Amino acid sequence: MSRSLRAELARLVDARRRGTRLVLLFDYDGTLVPIVEHPSLAALSADTQHQLEQLALTPSIAIGVLSGRAIDDLRDRVGIEDAYYVGTSGLELSYGSSPIVEPEPASAALVAAVAMTLRRALAGYVGAWLEQKPFGMTVHYRRVCPNQIEALQAAVAGALASSSSAVRVVRGAMAIEIVPDVGLTKGTALRMIVEHVGGAAVLPLYAGDDANDAEALVAAADLGGIAIGVGPRAPSPAQYHLPGASSVGSLVEALLDMLGDSATAEPPSSLKW
Repeated sequence: MSRSLRAELARLVDARRRGTRLVLLFDYDGTLVPIVEHPSLAALSADTQHQLEQLALTPSIAIGVLSGRAIDDLRDRVGIEDAYYVGTSGLELSYGSSPIVEPEPASAALVAAVAMTLRRALAGYVGAWLEQKPFGMTVHYRRVCPNQIEALQAAVAGALASSSSAVRVVRGAMAIEIVPDVGLTKGTALRMIVEHVGGAAVLPLYAGDDANDAEALVAAADLGGIAIGVGPRAPSPAQYHLPGASSVGSLVEALLDMLGDSATAEPPSSLKW
């Protein structure tokens, strides 16, 4: 019989008390912040930023934020120096502003070439737009008429046909993510972070809400950690589920309370998942 998520938080606190290092990692859009109409509007709340800062300042705890966003954009939005950042769904990895993994220049050239083809394919779809990042891109179609979405998806597939062996395509919430297929995902990034933290024992937690989080959820579980799906589109590898970003904030708050009173290591009885 599986543990409850409450019991898993207690396990984290107890493991840290016994000398294990904790690695607490979160997706950004849909996990730390709600999904909004446009990516530029997804701002981290002051409360959530403060909670993450408190975790980052806690001895034997490392935190990180993993995203499909470009790493510079992600770092600017989170604004915590002592944190791991993963951009472009695994292609970029840094600790603070110090790079750990950087994409090859060829990845940028591939993205530029594919982006030109995609823009032509999207030209006839009102409300669709291409977000081009240095090492990846995302087709957004939240504002496209519902009766055009299937045709748009087919048009994108056709535009990518000639480069299908060179790119990885992941369908998300009213978006299609395209990145160079170089064997790097959020899952590989999570494993790299755990290795970078080092020590005799490391216990990871990962929370994510969409298809590009599946590999990281699998990696967290494989390493004996905690894999939490968020919202209605959470990938199937998640061991536990939270209804939305506000519940993630409640979970982090509960964990901070437990870390501050590790003698009991019990979440507040009023906490609801």
